[in-house]
Amino acid sequence: MEEDGKFPVLETQRLVMREITLDDLDWYLAHFSIPEIVEGTAYPAPKDRETARKELDRYILNLFREKKGFRWGITERGSSKLIGSCGFYKWVKEEARSAEIGYDLNPAYWGKGIMTESLETMIRFGFERMSLNRIQVLIPSHNGPSMRLVQRLRFKEEGVLRDRSYFQGRYVDDVCFSLLRREWSSR
Repeated sequence: MEEDGKFPVLETQRLVMREITLDDLDWYLAHFSIPEIVEGTAYPAPKDRETARKELDRYILNLFREKKGFRWGITERGSSKLIGSCGFYKWVKEEARSAEIGYDLNPAYWGKGIMTESLETMIRFGFERMSLNRIQVLIPSHNGPSMRLVQRLRFKEEGVLRDRSYFQGRYVDDVCFSLLRREWSSR
């Protein structure tokens, strides 16, 4: 993928999407403990700094190391402060050429088009540089804003995965959406 082995930095008019490193541990712990992010992802907050370090390593750092995907930290141009993240997981490079995506944004930045801008840039990277044919996202059924976001980006709802997750003492349905290269190209 990246011939020089370096993590790809993506830029837009307003944003810089950069590699997340172990130096971002404090951000990870604070960010993934924000109640709206915990609820929106249906994934519990890290219990402590050590748990956050293990999660950061497992879910973000190892993705790139093991060539299974990318997770970008989102910053506003001119600032090094992370305000969110987005990335590809479960990257299938041969035949199916597919990947899943995930994303999150500090609620202070909601409603400003930042995640739309980030995902458009990331999706373009996925289809053009990763040679993907299909991008999929699973969204907890109670996260209406996230579902509306991917629908604006032309993702199609494929179905509901019933009781797929267990979160805060209850089972949660996930809604599956996908976007194909030909749909992205024809927009």
